[in-house]
Amino acid sequence: MKEERQLLHQLKMLRPDDPYPFHMPGHKRRQLPFANPYDIDITEIDGFDNLHRPEGILQELEQRYADLYGCDVCNLSVGGSTDMLLTTIAAATKPGDRVLIARNCHKAVYHGAILRQLDCRYLYPEISEEGICGPIDPDVLASVLEEEKRQGRSPKAMVITSPTYEGVCSDVKKIASICHSHEVTLIIDAAHGSHLGLRKDQKRMEDDFPENPIQQGADAVVVSLHKTLPSFTQTAALLMKKDSRIAKWRIQKYFDYYETSSPSYILMAGMDACCRFLEEEGDETLPLYVKRLQNIRSGAKGLNKVRFWEREDWTVDPGKLVITAEGMSGSELMDYFRQKNHLELEMCSLGHALAMTSMMDTDEGLNRLLEGMKCLDRELSGREKRTGRQVCDEKQENRKIYLYDVRPEQKLPISCAESKETQWVPLEEATGRVAGGLWSIYPPGIPLLVPGEYVSEEIVTKLKEAKKQGLTLDGCSENGEFPVIIEE
Repeated sequence: MKEERQLLHQLKMLRPDDPYPFHMPGHKRRQLPFANPYDIDITEIDGFDNLHRPEGILQELEQRYADLYGCDVCNLSVGGSTDMLLTTIAAATKPGDRVLIARNCHKAVYHGAILRQLDCRYLYPEISEEGICGPIDPDVLASVLEEEKRQGRSPKAMVITSPTYEGVCSDVKKIASICHSHEVTLIIDAAHGSHLGLRKDQKRMEDDFPENPIQQGADAVVVSLHKTLPSFTQTAALLMKKDSRIAKWRIQKYFDYYETSSPSYILMAGMDACCRFLEEEGDETLPLYVKRLQNIRSGAKGLNKVRFWEREDWTVDPGKLVITAEGMSGSELMDYFRQKNHLELEMCSLGHALAMTSMMDTDEGLNRLLEGMKCLDRELSGREKRTGRQVCDEKQENRKIYLYDVRPEQKLPISCAESKETQWVPLEEATGRVAGGLWSIYPPGIPLLVPGEYVSEEIVTKLKEAKKQGLTLDGCSENGEFPVIIEE
């Protein structure tokens, strides 16, 4: 095989700053003090503890993370937030239990529900004018729980995502209070919020970042350390307090089920290096990060055609730079910054692109993004002057085709539908059938359809438009066919 076709060769070709990474992982390819990975790639030999039964140095590392987040219990994982969500959902429920799920949750949450054979009811977030999923409304939750009570149902748990991919945070404090008043366990997928609420003993920057959900009353919070902190991909943590409604022994039980029995000491050492960095340099690095974010946001205020998305009535993590531009789709924005500025953004949707930042970003990188936005703004403004028409065409109207505003009709419970026999059909032939799998766009991995839901013409239209705009469809075969249930 030619060397240029080999993964290692391609990875070696990446330079730390070109293309500059406005994507995860949060270390941004800036190396912390670390060892040769071959020197430290070991197994559970004497003196190096066991992640599944930590009682030595790994137990101490978990406690150090608990201290950083101001919680009582921390379980580390090398299987990402996916492993910890599967673990937590299983630990909080029994097969057949009724659960509430925010419909904008990652597909891992639905996998957990399927594996546990749960009876699901979905809560839908508000959708912004740009098609971005908003927070879960506590008042809607309260009404749903009262309705469940009248119908003789008793949901055992609720799972929501806060912050979302775009940084939108729900009012977890209110939601936790409502859940607990109805004896409902609250699980938060905060995979994108590992940088929130660090250092309980430092002066919190409350005006700059939202709180971590563990400080707002959630029973369990799952964070992806690698997404916004200087830690290796796959590293994650589960945070809990002593009064959590989930028993620690149940977490341990299902952690054994879902976590690999051969956890990588390279990844665990990376979590140690990340923790040490936060302990020793966090108080200095975090304020610098805040200042950099303030600078780039203020620098973009005067632009006319390109802007950072904001929503003043929502709580949003300022570290998620959601970019929109008149007359451009999200994929066109991604391509523009990649080709013109050598910037690799995290993801895009129909009408926006996302630049993910972390405390490891540099002034040089953020300045390149700002200059790229200014250059694009000049190009779009110049085009408008030359043509005498507004820079707004059918591509701009793609923002009106919201991906996540649909509420599919459930034909079969997800736990029942998942085991049904399926066939694969082209998207054009799927209308009127029942989904036999999770149909989503990746990233962000939020299902438009889950098993057992009716495939409407509206959903097919959304998926076609997403494909047309260069977004990646997930849940389909290599030739683009989707699974539907074979009618009995």
